[in-house]
Amino acid sequence: MPKQITLKDIAQEAGVSVALVSFVLNNRMDADGKPKYRVGAQTRERILETAQRLGYRQTEPERSAVPSKRVVGVILPDPADAYYGSLSAELERVALTQGCTLLFGYSRWDPVRFQRLCDVFRSRHADGMVTVPPEGGQEGLDMLQRADIPCVVPETDRDPQLSARACAAQLFELMNNTL
Repeated sequence: MPKQITLKDIAQEAGVSVALVSFVLNNRMDADGKPKYRVGAQTRERILETAQRLGYRQTEPERSAVPSKRVVGVILPDPADAYYGSLSAELERVALTQGCTLLFGYSRWDPVRFQRLCDVFRSRHADGMVTVPPEGGQEGLDMLQRADIPCVVPETDRDPQLSARACAAQLFELMNNTL
């Protein structure tokens, strides 16, 4: 299992204090929505780039206190497509029996949109992902892999219910091996 990256690791690599790393990563704001402390744009970018490069994932105490409540991100191409609708419904049914919550996003076959959705689910600390990447979507999959988020791609040439069950079984096995 890879080492958990800490704020101290990021601070040492970026050449700043742990407090500054915490401030930047937690995006602290005043009541009026302005940054509480000023941080230079270059310093802020250096910290964010270092955190991403090292594969830092913030912990969420409320999630870690309830380890059985896992979050699975699902990125499908088209919500109106009958196949993906059936796949979604079966994934949700199976996930609920496993105590998981599903979060859905739709790429509409756009690789840029897919990349953004992958980044959102990574930053929201998804425990696993089910994706149907569009052509040109490899960068999003690579990002998830670097963040150690288990990811499976359903077989779209089989019955959607069978595909969803196989996909879910594979994902839960991967997730259990990384927890």
